[in-house]
Order: sequence, then C-alpha cells, then structure tokens
Amino acid sequence: MRTREFLWQEGHTAHATKEGADNEVMTILGIYKDLIEKHLAIPVLTGKKSESEKFAGALYTTTLEALMPDGKVLQLGTSHNLGQNFSKPFKIKFIGKDEKDHYVWQTSWGVSTRLIGALVMVHGDDKGLVLPPRKTPFQVVIVPIFYKRVGKDLILKKAREVYKKLEKNGITSMLDDREEYTPGWKFNQWEMKGIPLRIEIGPKDIEKKQVIAARRDTMERITVKDEELINIVGEVLKEIQGNLFNQAKKFLEEHITSVQTYDEFKRVLRKKGGFIRGCWCSNQRCEEKIKEETGATIRLIPFKKEELFSGCVYCGDEAKEVVYFARAY
Repeated sequence: MRTREFLWQEGHTAHATKEGADNEVMTILGIYKDLIEKHLAIPVLTGKKSESEKFAGALYTTTLEALMPDGKVLQLGTSHNLGQNFSKPFKIKFIGKDEKDHYVWQTSWGVSTRLIGALVMVHGDDKGLVLPPRKTPFQVVIVPIFYKRVGKDLILKKAREVYKKLEKNGITSMLDDREEYTPGWKFNQWEMKGIPLRIEIGPKDIEKKQVIAARRDTMERITVKDEELINIVGEVLKEIQGNLFNQAKKFLEEHITSVQTYDEFKRVLRKKGGFIRGCWCSNQRCEEKIKEETGATIRLIPFKKEELFSGCVYCGDEAKEVVYFARAY
C-alpha cells in the first residue's frame, strides 16, 4: 500500500520470460475490470496506451478508462509490462534452468482511491451518494415509523425481527432506531449516504403484515409482504446493482463518437465530450498537436485492431490504427 500521496493498491512481479510478464499484465487488468464493472458498477474501456502516454520506462502500458458525467474521462487503473528496462540497470537477475544468469522481466500495476471518486461521480445525484449493493457499508437501512410513541413497542419489535432475518440471510443491514430524529430526517440522511434500499415499518404495516421498501436508485417504493421479504429484497438488490451498471453503460455508449475530420473532432469535443473514436497515422507529432490544440489525449488503443474508416483525423495522411481520444482528469 502506498499512502504518502493517497491510498494505493500497487503490485510488482518478476518473471523468467516476457510471456510470463505478459500473462501477469492481462490477469491483473482482468481482475481490475471485474472489480470496477461487477462491484462498482462502472463500465470501462480497456486497451494499450500510446508510446507518449505509457508509464515512463515501461515496455507497454494497459489501461482501464471510464467516462464521467461531465464528459471527461478518468483513468481507473493501469497494468504495465516493464520489460527488462529496470532489471538491467539494477542488475536484477535469476539463475535459469541452464544454470546461467538472466535478467528478470517485470510488471507493475495499481489502482487507487480515485475509484471512490469515480463511484461518487458516476452514480451520485442531487440527493447525494448512490452506492452499488456490492460495495456499501450495509445494503439495507430499516427505519421504524412511530409518532408520539403510538405503537412504538410493536413497531420496534418487528423492525428488530426484520433486521435479524435479513442479517441471517446474508443481507447486511442497519436498524436506525434513534428517537431524536424524525423518520423524514432519517430518510433524507440515508438517501444522502446512498444506502441502496430503505425499509419502512409503520403502524399500518404491522396491521397488513408488510413493509415498504424504497429503492435509492429509482426512488421507487414497493410494498413487500412479510413472507416474501428475503426473496424480494434479494431480487431488488440485484436489480439495483444491474441498473446502476446499465445506466452508466448506456451513457458511455451514447458518448463514443466516431469522427473522420479534425473539424468534426473539435466540434464533438466542444459540444458533447466523451470518447472520440478516430483514425490515427501513428505519428507522435499529430498526437502532440491534438493535445496542444484541444486538450484531448489518446486514452487507449484497442487490444483488437479496429477497421480503419478514414485517413488520420489530424493530418489526413494514411491511418495506421483506430484510437480513442478524450479530455481527461
């Protein structure tokens, strides 16, 4: 863990062969993609960095890039093959099966607390945080509703029963039985904190043998019968997780724009933002001029080569590859 600047999760490995290092680079990239998409519900594009954007000294750099609501892109993690560029000057060797000295092939990779910033920006709204059920201190908050102590004991008893039932079935919960705050104040607080699902229990719910469940993502309120509690809550939490990812993915897909000319490039960047998909001649000068004139950089070169559809977006010469540009944090 690196903690002097901000919190990092960082790793370094040494391998006998380039193939071993290549496999490590892609394994870690896959782990990061799984964390970001399946748990944080943030869709990402992955690929390689250009020579000018790669980690200094690396053989190559792979990246995970996510789109924020303001149209800018945030790099969420990187995984680098350092080759032998560090092992040779620092004389990091191993004895091979041939009983001779060989320089190791190294990798490094990392993510940081910027993942938390991305989570806030991608899912948050005007009411506050919106947390995915897989990454939240607790998935459900239970708010008992009573006024002037009417039915208080019965309501609290049921609230505790619901809490125990949820916890027993692996659904992390919080019972907010504070008496110094009104139910409305609690609703507002837990909405601001982004807890995925709120369960309300009032006098009428006791009579009808039900609870009211309120989703944080859509603000939809659902009546849930007591006997259906665990099944319904489990399904709703899955729906919330999927909905957050699908909403973000839809926004991402709507903000990937293919352009053929530099004028179109600048117009899309100014009016729409997001990723701009364009053809590039692989000349570093064109890359530098685009960055200098627009602030956009090549965020990634896709792992799988995409079909060319124009000349270089900047100079018009014959293009070599399709790349993704964007303004980034």
